[in-house]
Amino acid sequence: MKRTLLAGLLVLLLLCALAVSASADGASYTEKTVPVIVNVNGEKADEVTLRFYDETPHVPYWGLNAYSQYMKHQPLRLVKEDGTLAMENGIGEKLFCDITAGQITVPNWNRFFDLPLPLEDEALGWKDTATRFARITAIDFEGEPAPVTLDFAKYGIAMYADGDDIYLPVSVLSNMMTDIATNHLLYNGENLYALRFDLEGRPVEGFFESEQLQAEMKGGKRPEDLVRQCYADLCFNFDYFFGHPGKAVLDGPLAEKGLDRALTDLGEDGLAIKAGLLSSDFGEYVSALTRLFAVDLSDGHTVFTGGMQILQEPAFASNPAVSEMTVLGFPTSYLKSPLILKQLRNETIPLMRSQAWGDEPYREYGSTAILRLDSFMPDEQAWADYYDGKGAFPTDDLGNVVSGLRKASENPAIENIIFDLSCNSGGSPDVMMAILGLTTGQNQLYGFQKMTGQKMTFTFDIDKNFDGVFDEKDQDVRYDYNYGVLVTRHAFSCGNLFPIIIQEAGAVLIGEPSSGGSCCVQVGSDAEGLSYMLSSAQWQLTDSQFVSVEGGCGIDIAIQPKSNSILDAVVSFAGIDDGLPAYMNYFDDANLDQMMRIWFRQGAQAALAA
Repeated sequence: MKRTLLAGLLVLLLLCALAVSASADGASYTEKTVPVIVNVNGEKADEVTLRFYDETPHVPYWGLNAYSQYMKHQPLRLVKEDGTLAMENGIGEKLFCDITAGQITVPNWNRFFDLPLPLEDEALGWKDTATRFARITAIDFEGEPAPVTLDFAKYGIAMYADGDDIYLPVSVLSNMMTDIATNHLLYNGENLYALRFDLEGRPVEGFFESEQLQAEMKGGKRPEDLVRQCYADLCFNFDYFFGHPGKAVLDGPLAEKGLDRALTDLGEDGLAIKAGLLSSDFGEYVSALTRLFAVDLSDGHTVFTGGMQILQEPAFASNPAVSEMTVLGFPTSYLKSPLILKQLRNETIPLMRSQAWGDEPYREYGSTAILRLDSFMPDEQAWADYYDGKGAFPTDDLGNVVSGLRKASENPAIENIIFDLSCNSGGSPDVMMAILGLTTGQNQLYGFQKMTGQKMTFTFDIDKNFDGVFDEKDQDVRYDYNYGVLVTRHAFSCGNLFPIIIQEAGAVLIGEPSSGGSCCVQVGSDAEGLSYMLSSAQWQLTDSQFVSVEGGCGIDIAIQPKSNSILDAVVSFAGIDDGLPAYMNYFDDANLDQMMRIWFRQGAQAALAA
C-alpha cells in the first residue's frame, strides 16, 4: 500500500516536472526545464523551458521569440497579417510563416535579424570580439534586399505554432539566427549552452559528460530522430548559409544542387560519407563528419571544430571508429586534404623567419622599422582589465603594434614601417581596423550579403588614444609613415584582407600573394551539440570596389622564394612532389629597407628595376 502510494506520488511529481501539452496545431509535446550554461567554465546562468514533441522526443524545440529575446535581446511579436502568421520586430520588420508549407519568408533579412546596433562596448550581433577599442557606428546596405525563403519541410524539419510563438529545433534556431559575433546554442541532452565560439579551440567544460553523449561515445545507438535531425541540420546550414569561396571540393556542386545531392553524385566516397552521417553509431557519424570537413568542405574557414575535442574524450577512446580514423591520435582524413597539406607546408615559413629574425615583435634597420603581426587576435580579458584600470597595456597583436609604432616615433631616422604578415593566420576585424585607423585613417570595411544580394559598408570608430572614450581627441592620433607589408602565402583571412585595404591607401606590398579567405566565419551545430565553422554567405569581405578578396592580394614588389636543397630532400623522402620553397631571402633587413627607400623616394618604377 505504501509502495503504491509512493509510486503514485512519484508519477505525479514527474508529470508536474514534465508537463504534457498540445500546441494550437494539435501536436503533443512534453515540456522540460533545463539549465543554461553560459561560458567555458561551466557557470550556470539561467533556466529555460524547451519542448519535446512526440514525433521527435529527443530533439529540443524552442520559440523563435524566446530565442530572440534570450540570445539577441530583441523581443518579437506574433501577429496575423491577411490571415498569414508573422513575427514582427521592434522596428516593424516582419518574418512570415507558413506552417502548412513548412516555410519561413523574410523580406529583409538584415533589418529583421540584425538590429538594433548599440553604440556601446558591444554591438550585439555585429562584433566578433567584445573589445572596447573598436565599435561599429553604421552599416549601410546598397540596393533592395532579395527576400529569403527557408524551406524546412524540404529537410523534414517540423515547425509548430501556437498563440505565443513559432517553434523550431534549437539547432535550427541557432543555425538560422547566429551572428558574426558567433553567439550560438548547443544542447547536449541535459543542458543548454549559450556560447560564443572560442577562438583558442578550448572544449566547453563538461559538455561531453551528459548521459546521452557518454552512452553514444561508448557504443550506444543514436536515437533515430536525432540521426534525422542532425543530417537535416547539416544540409539546411550548408544549402542556405555557406558562402562558396570557391576552394572546397564540393563548393560548386553545393551551389548547384545542395549538400544531399552533392554527396550522392560524388560517387563511392560521397555515398560512404552520407551513410556515416545517417548512421546510428556515434563513431561512424564523427568519422564521416571529420572526412567531410577535412577533405570535401575544407577551404580554410570551414572546419569541424568538435572533431579533435571528441577524440580526446576518454569515453570515446574505446570506440572502434577511433582506431580506424586516426593515426597516433591524428585524424587520417587530414592527410587526404590538399588544402590542409598545403597549410602544413606553410608552417615551415615561421621556422625560417625565426632562424633569421628570432621572435622579437619589433626590429629596426636604417630608415625602416619592421613590426611582426602574426595574427589579428585580441586578448579580450587583457583589454577588459586595461580599460577597467586593473591591468597594464596589453601585449597581444594590437598591443605590440601600438608599442612598435610608439617606439618608431622615438627614432627620427625611421621613415618607413613594414608590417610583417609573412606568418599571419587571420583573426578579428576589430584589431585590423584599429591598426588601419592608427596608420592610414581608414575607418570602413566592405562586404557582400550573398543571401540578400546587397553590398555592405561597415563604418568603425577607434579609440586611438586608448583612453576609454570615443571623442575628437582620437582624431589627433596618427602615425604618419610610409607603409609596406611583407606577405607570403601563409597570410589568410584578415591576413589576406589587411594588405588589400592598406594597399588601397598607398602602402606597398612585398613578397608573394596571400591565400584568400574572403568569408567571415559562421558557427554551425547539430542537434547532438557538435559544432563546426563554415564560410558564411552573410558576411563576404571585399575591397572598396566590392570585388571579392578570395584571390589574394596583388604584389607590388615580388620576392621569389629560393629553393632549399635540404628541405627538398626531406619532402622528397616524405613523398611530396612540389617541394618546399625556402623563404630566408624574405627576411633580409637591408634589402627590405632598400625596397622601401627606393619605392617611396624614387618611385615605383625605380624600385621594381632595382
